[in-house]
Formats: sequence, C-alpha cells, structure tokens
Amino acid sequence: MALPAYRPDRPDDLTGVSGTKGLFAVFAKHGTAANILMMLMIAAGIYAFFNLRTQFFPDFVQDRITVRVNWTDAPAGSVDEGIVQLLEPELRFLDDVESVFASASDGGATISLLFNVGTNMERAKADVESAIDAVESSLPEDAGDASVRVSAFRDPVSSILIAGPLDENGLKAIAERMRDDLLGLGLLEVNVQGARDPQIEVEVDEVALRRLGLTPADVSSAIARRAQDLPAGTLGGEQAVRTLGTEATADSVASAQIRAQADGTIIRVSDVAKVSEIVPNSGQTIYYKGQPAISLEVRRGADGDAIRQQRVIQDYLDEIEPTLPANVTPKNYNIFADLILGRVLLLRDNAVFGVLIVLAFLFLFLNVRTGLWIAVGIPVSIAATLGVMLALGLSINMLTLFALILSLGIIVDDAIVVGEYADFLHEQGYSPSQAAIIGAQRMVGPVSAAAATTVLAFGVLYFLPGRFGNFTQDIAVTVVAVLIASLIECFFVLPGHMYHALKARQRGERQLRSGNGYPTPIHWGIAKFRKGFDAGFEYVRIRLFRRVVAFSVWARYPLLTAVAVIFAYSIAMVMTGEPRWSFFIRPENNTVNVNLTMVEGATRDDTFDQMQMAEAYVPELIAQARESGLSSLKREQEAAQEGAWYSIPKRAYDRAALQIKIDQLQDRIDNVPPEDDITVMFSQVGARGGRGFGGTGSTNTDPDLLGNLRVELVEQDTRIYSTRNLFFGLSSLPKHPKLEGIASRRSFSGGDTGSLSIALVGGETEQLKAAALQLTAFLNGIGGVSEAEDDTPFGTTQLVARVSERGAALGFDAGSVGQQLRAWLSGSTAVNLIRDDGEVSVEVKIDEAAQTANFLAGLDLYAPSGAPVKLSQVVDFTEVAGFSLIQSRDGSRRITVQAELDEDQGNVGDVEARLREIGALGLLESDYGVSVRFEGESEEQREFFVGFTQVLMIALALIYLVLAWVFQSFFRPLVVMAIIPLGFVGMVLGHLVHGQVLSFLSLIGFVGLTGIIVNDSIVLIGTIERRAKVQSIRSAILDGAADRLRPVLLTSLTTIGGLTPLIFETSVQAQFLIPPSLTIVYGLGLGTVVVLILAPALFAVQHDIGGVLRSAGIVAGSVLRRRKPRFARRPEPTPAAPVSTGAEGVVQT
Repeated sequence: MALPAYRPDRPDDLTGVSGTKGLFAVFAKHGTAANILMMLMIAAGIYAFFNLRTQFFPDFVQDRITVRVNWTDAPAGSVDEGIVQLLEPELRFLDDVESVFASASDGGATISLLFNVGTNMERAKADVESAIDAVESSLPEDAGDASVRVSAFRDPVSSILIAGPLDENGLKAIAERMRDDLLGLGLLEVNVQGARDPQIEVEVDEVALRRLGLTPADVSSAIARRAQDLPAGTLGGEQAVRTLGTEATADSVASAQIRAQADGTIIRVSDVAKVSEIVPNSGQTIYYKGQPAISLEVRRGADGDAIRQQRVIQDYLDEIEPTLPANVTPKNYNIFADLILGRVLLLRDNAVFGVLIVLAFLFLFLNVRTGLWIAVGIPVSIAATLGVMLALGLSINMLTLFALILSLGIIVDDAIVVGEYADFLHEQGYSPSQAAIIGAQRMVGPVSAAAATTVLAFGVLYFLPGRFGNFTQDIAVTVVAVLIASLIECFFVLPGHMYHALKARQRGERQLRSGNGYPTPIHWGIAKFRKGFDAGFEYVRIRLFRRVVAFSVWARYPLLTAVAVIFAYSIAMVMTGEPRWSFFIRPENNTVNVNLTMVEGATRDDTFDQMQMAEAYVPELIAQARESGLSSLKREQEAAQEGAWYSIPKRAYDRAALQIKIDQLQDRIDNVPPEDDITVMFSQVGARGGRGFGGTGSTNTDPDLLGNLRVELVEQDTRIYSTRNLFFGLSSLPKHPKLEGIASRRSFSGGDTGSLSIALVGGETEQLKAAALQLTAFLNGIGGVSEAEDDTPFGTTQLVARVSERGAALGFDAGSVGQQLRAWLSGSTAVNLIRDDGEVSVEVKIDEAAQTANFLAGLDLYAPSGAPVKLSQVVDFTEVAGFSLIQSRDGSRRITVQAELDEDQGNVGDVEARLREIGALGLLESDYGVSVRFEGESEEQREFFVGFTQVLMIALALIYLVLAWVFQSFFRPLVVMAIIPLGFVGMVLGHLVHGQVLSFLSLIGFVGLTGIIVNDSIVLIGTIERRAKVQSIRSAILDGAADRLRPVLLTSLTTIGGLTPLIFETSVQAQFLIPPSLTIVYGLGLGTVVVLILAPALFAVQHDIGGVLRSAGIVAGSVLRRRKPRFARRPEPTPAAPVSTGAEGVVQT
C-alpha cells in the first residue's frame, strides 16, 4: 500500500489578519502590559492563599429548622401523642418544606424540617413559629415552650480532654476558664461536655408530708416563693425598697417557710425534707485513665479556618499548661486540623510531581524557551483561580485540590496550541511580533471552542442535585475558574512572552551566523538533544505514523466494528460487576466507638467497671489487630501474583508497595508497644458515642446503664493496619456478668455511620419493631454484613393511668392526675438559682427507697375541692410495654436498621439482591404490613444516578452544539464525539488494571472527560478539513493526522502526567480520589490513541457516506427529471421566428 509523499503544511490564509492591531497586539508589543496582568493574577493568588479557609470536605449545609419541645419525664408514647401528632401536620405542609423528620423520646419531641435549596430561612422560621403558635394552646400544660432553631454548619476543629486528681467542681472550673479564654481569643464556638452542674437536692419525707397534709408541689411552691427577688416600691419617693429572695445555698433553701399552722407553728422545708448540695451521680460522665474528666469541643463555624484556629488552640495550651494544678494535663485530641493539613500536604506533593512531569513533556516536545513560557501559565492560572475561589467563598479542601491537580495539564493545553503555532509561523518567516500576535489571533477560535467543551462538561456538574451534587460543585467551579484563567493568560500574557522569546532566539541565531556568538556547553547539549529528538520524531511522524493511519483508513469498517464490540463488551463487564461498584469510598478516620448496655438491675458502678475492663483490654486488641493486618497484607501480596495479563505491571508495583507495608508493620510489631498506637482513649458512662447507634440490641434506656468507649488511633499510614482489623476483634472484649449488649462503629470522614441503612415504613411501632428484629436476623446471616441493629430500643414497662368514672365524677382529669403523680414520682425543679459559679437547680423529689409496691396504693391525690382521695379511687392502671423512641418521616412511622458492610465482600446492591433471593423483603411486607426502603447511601445513589443521567445528556448536547457551531455542520460533530465512548472503555480498563472499584467520582470524572477528550479531535479534524480543500481526501487525512501528532500527544500527555502521581498514591486517605484520576488518565490515554487512529477513519467513513448520499442525490435527480408527470399538459408549439436574408445571403433570426 503505497503512501503519497508528505506535503509540508503551509500557514493558513492570513488575508485580513493583522499582526499589528487588536487587543492581543497591544498586550504583546507593550513593554509591561503582559507582565502587569501576570503580576496582578499572581498577587490575587498570594492574597487568597493566606486568606482561604482550609477544611477536609466542602461544607454540606442543607437549610434546616429544628423544633424542640421538652416534656419532663413523659414517656415517648405520650410525647408522640401529645406533641408530635399535633405539631407535625401543621409543619409538614408549610411552603418550601422538602421533608419532615419527627422523633418522640422520653422527655421531649424533636421535629426537623428540611427546606428546598434557596429558601428564605428568615421567612421560613417565621412560618414555623406561626404554625406552632396556632396549636400551642393544645399542647400539654406542663410541656415546655417550643424552641425553634435554624441550623448552622459547625465543623470540628479539635477537642481538649481535661483530667486529673480533682473533684468534678474543680475540673469544671478549669474547663469553664479555658472555654472563656478560647472564646476571648476569637474562636467562635467552644462547648463543655461531661460537666455535671451541682444541684440542691430536696429529698422529702413521704410520711411527714402525708401527716401534715402536704404534697411535693407545696414544697416546690414554697421554695420558689422564697427565691423571688421583687421590688416593693419606694420609700418617700426616693429610696427603692425590694424583697431579697433566698441565697443559692442548701441552708437557705432548708429554711424556706412552707406554711404556718393555726397554733402559730411554722413548717419549714427542713421539717419535711433533707436538703443537701450534690453533684448528681447521673448523666454523662467522662473518665480518662479511671479519673473523672471534662471535654471541650471546639468548632470552627461557617467562616472559620480549622488550621489557623488549631494553631490558636495549641499556642494557648502551651501557655496555660504550666499554670494548671499538678497532674492536671490537657489532652488535645480529635484534631481535624492535622487531618486536613496532612491531606493538603499529600495532594501538594502529588501536585509537585505532576508539575514536574508536565514540565518534562513540555521541554521534550517544544523549544526550551517556548516550553518555559508555556509552563509559566501553570502558576499564573492557579494563582488567579485561588483569587476566584476566595471571592466565591470556596475553601481549600480535598476536592478543590483534586480539581487543581486535574487542571495542571489542562491549563497548558491552550498555551501549547498557541505557542506551537507561533513557533511554526516564525519558522515560516514571520517576524517575532507577527508570529506571536497572529498565532494568538488565528487560534482564538479553535482554542476557545476546545476550552468551551471542557467548561461545559465540568460546568454542568454544578447542577447535579442532591447531597453529592453539593459535593461536586467545588470541582466544577474550580475547574471552570482555572480554564477561564488559562484562557486569559494564554491570549493576553503568553503572546508578549512569545514575542520576546522568538526575538531572543532570532537574535541568537543571527549572532551564530555572523560568528559573533558561541554556544555554551549547556546550549550546545540542549541543541544537540533537540536536533536528535526532532529528527527521530519526524521519522516516526512521517514514515511510521502515516502508515498506521493509512492502514486504519483502509481497514476503517472492520476497525469501527472492533471498536463497537469493545465498547459493548465494556458495558457488559460493568453490568456484571467487573470492576466492582461502590458508590462512595469513605476515607477512614482513626476512631472506633464501642457502645455498651448493662442489664436491668445493674448499677452505674457496674457500667463503670465494664468500661474499665474494656479499656484495659484495648492494647491486647491492638496487638491482635496488628497480626491480623499483617496476615491481610500477606494475603493481598499473594493474590497479586495472579491476575489478567493487562495488570502485570500494576501487580508488580502492588507487590512492591505491599512488601514495604509488610516490613513497616513487622517492624512496628517488633519494636513499638501497642499502647503507642493510641492517641487518646477514654470512656463515658451515661451516654452513647458515634452516630447511627440504636439500642445495641438492648431493652434498656436507663442512662446509668449506658457506656461508651472511644479509641482514637494514630494515622493509618503510620500504624499500617485498618481500624477494621481492630473493629472485628471488639466482640472479644471481657464481659461483665451484667453486660447486656455491645455494638461498635468505625469512624469515617463525614461521620460515623453504618454503610447499610434500611428503613421499614408504615404501620404501628410494634409492627415495625417486630419486622426490624426479623430483618436484623436476615442481615446478620449474610456474608460481609455485621453489627445489624435497629434504632428504636424498647423502653421500660409503663403503667398507664386512666381516670376512672368515679375519678371523673370527683373532678379529676388526665392533666390534674398527671401533674400530681409526676410531683410524687419524678419530682420537679422548684427553681433555678444564680450564683457566681453558675446556675444551681433546686430539685424536689421523693426518696426512691420509699417508692415501694405499696407506695401508689396509699398515695393521696387532691380533688379540686381540696379533699384528699386515694389514687386507687381515681384511676385504673394497666401495664404496657413501650418504646423509648418513636420516629416518623413525612407523617409515616418508621424504624431504620443499620449495619456495617465489608465492601470487599459486596456492596449494598448485592445485599438487596440477596435479601430478595431468600424472600426476606416479600416476607416483611406480607407478614408485617410494612414497606422496605433502602436508604442512606442507597437512597443517595438512586438520586445521584437520576441527576447524573440528566447532566451527562445536557453536557453531550451542549458539546454537540458547540461543535456544530465550530464546524458549521450538524454531521461533523458526530465524528468528533464518536471518540467519547472510548473514554468509557478507558475508564473501565483503568479500574481493572489497578484493581479499583468504580465510584460516583469515577462517573464525575467521566463527565469531565467528555469535554477533554474531544479537544484533540477538534484540532485534528479541523486540520484535515483545511488540507482537504487543496489535497485529495486520502492525502489530507494522512498529512493532517501527521501534522497534529505532536500537539495532540503533548496536550494529552500533560493532562495525563499531571494526574499520574495520584493514581499510584498509596496513602489511605487519597484512595477515594484515585477512581476519578484513573477515569481521566486511562480514558484520555486510550482516547488519544483512538483520536489519532480512529478519527481519520471516521472522517473517511463520513466522506464515504457523503459520497453515497451525493451519488444517490444525483441518481434521484436524474430519475425525477426524466419522469413525466402523469397529468402534465403538452407544451404549446412555439411560433417560428421570421427569417430574413442579409445582404451577404446570411440567414438571420
């Protein structure tokens, strides 16, 4: 197959193009304009760098209003009936409400309203308050006022644990002092946790009260009256007089007068009660190494910077620590700033290596001066982008940094085209100024079109709906900002630099020719390398590459068929689970939470003992986790011995990387004590930790019987093993005889959560609970699923009192009975007193020892007439089992079952398929009458795919319209966009080669790839079209493809090179960014090869189709011209023109 001789390219027809006029010419020829613009862009970046916030992920703030109503000591069932059922319908149908979550728990109700994006939250809050006011009179009389709060984002900075040999009041005083100091240093939110307020306890004698005809309510009223500090008027109109209330001391409360007897005897509180000031042995208590502790939690606020605020915290701790009492040491833990800084530095290092690779490719393919000035566009465009990020309120986070790394190669694509074309014009004899200016003027169209496709592809990601749409908005904005900045740099800064670079080159060449200049050894070496490389590249381009293109054009139809088969095979592989799918790869944090519940009848001391047993065993668990992690790494290394042929290089790299980890972990096992893997470990009694916990399978909700162990480990890149290795050993913790249940959760960035969440909806809570227990059993029987539990624990058994007919006849109703019973059984807060060290509550209650089985039988209630009546004559009791939590969403009752899912063994879709296979879902719906909904990640995945499909279609449509405008054809864009499916093939191949799972970020990368991958096609097809005007189609295709080989390779290699370090990153925290990097690297890599080979074949196919259509048009036209219309009139004869004979006998008409 003979090749036609290569015809060197000539400059385009430059008629009408001025190399001296226009805006580009102004910036190119002006002495300082280009540099001033460049310095302004850099200055904006420097200013932004020192003022941008830093955080791990972007803020995910959904407009939310939370309504809270407290009803002290009321069981969840009563709260649901008396509060939620009244408020929820009024709130659900307000304007712009997207969804309503309501929960009734023992002691109060919480209703959370999610609003549509863009809702005016001030107006929404007013609407909520009006709706509450409309029904507030129907709420229980002794329920508290409803509080309405608009949610605000508060990202953690770090926490401070304060422990030492002090009593609780001493620790609290230190904690409050530190809190006030930190707030004074400019921190926005510092919360004290684990500090119990002192209270004055009034423990009344039930016998004495009955003897004197008093009730606990009488005692409370007396204390409240004594506490009032009221004005009494003025003396003589000048001196104010006021009555002074009681002091905030136990003695003052004890002396409060209840009433005076007829004989003048005064009955005081001390006559019927024991009064003492105590720190209640209930509620949340933190223990660090067995000693009481208090924690300060610092949150950065919506506009704060985590790293800067952490510096403030650390400096403050260094300053205050020497002033604290002996053996009291503040422990800074859960330091999000270190986590953020570590990830920022990780991506920074990858960016540096990426830049070096990009520079290497630039200097390899281009003249050194041209490559240098093109490379300058990288820091200039990045700096300008940082300024835009600051102006738009963005932050430096994992996603914006990824977007900047992604843009490293894209930034120089525009400059490569302009700079390479200016070089070409200079070689054709144009002056440096003409070459630089005309290069920019002639390339502004195709470069802007190519940039527009990428801007559109990434820009549509901004409109992706849902929480993960918010997740990708920062990527979209950052990439678009980079591309716009690169265009500005490319057309207003680069031409000026190219003018001076070409002028310097021209001057140097003139000096060499005249004999006045001598090249230095470095210049000589560079020139020799350039000459040899260019000669070799020309041989490949003209002799080898043109033959490959000629073959692809000759075998275009079999080639296109093979490509279609490969694309279909890739789709089939994805549909059958290769590579595996995981919607979102969560970066693992370093924290494990363990929740414990003790049996009914256990004491708070039993809970404390269990927590201490668990703490003591953790080092043994770490030792086991190390060995388990070492075994896992060795199994992975053995598994890397086998695999598909295409993964041989990657498997060799993996084996080497795994060997390094094995050696590091073995060294840690041999030389580092297990305790050194612990950053901080503490336990809590009276609270649960983490999110997503239900009841640990428990039937108990007494706070004294709840415990939490929090273990924070060093970074995984240091300890090597995963928290999973520790997590699966937690079930072997030593167990107290009175331990009832244990549940644990690993912590991920974005929160502690089970990776599997299934909601059961509809019916009553009893039905839902039964269905939840059945579903939990099903899930625990599926491989890879563990720790399945629901979020609705059983409550304590309840005695339901209903007013009898006789009681009603005596004037009692449910409200009056409830108030009196609550005073006798649960006590009440008489008053809150203020003193220097804070607020002290005065609690009036009956001695629990007196509340025996006979207590209710002998209890007197007082009728409206004041007459005492035995309780048994007023109410009828029934015993029922209740729940401590009742939840609903949009008016439907629900219980959620959560579980840990080992994604090495399957994903949520696999679990759902397995449940359907064993008939579990149908059984739950038929036997219990509930509907089953996969929520959490599964729900977000469904929402994402709907939005993703829409934005992908919009991106493709917009790219098509841009290409149709550029080529002035509706058919030519199809040739260019036919390359996009090969990007999908590259995505699948990349994930298979690297053994990575596909994630939603892989698909996000593919949307962006659609805009990047067509850019080379635009330039290549445009060149072939231009040559086809003066050459045969075959010659135009071969020569046009050869012309664009260098710029196509260079623009693709710079983008690939910028991301290559990231795909080989072994750090655990960067793993979730590898899938989108693989998509772009392999998609663009395969796409580049396909563009250079397949695009010419597609152009030939289009020419074939055009030829067929033209031939068919000619044939059809000929047939139509020959065919006579059936009813056509015969033409009338035309009269003959008169004939005359000229003077010379010539016949004239």
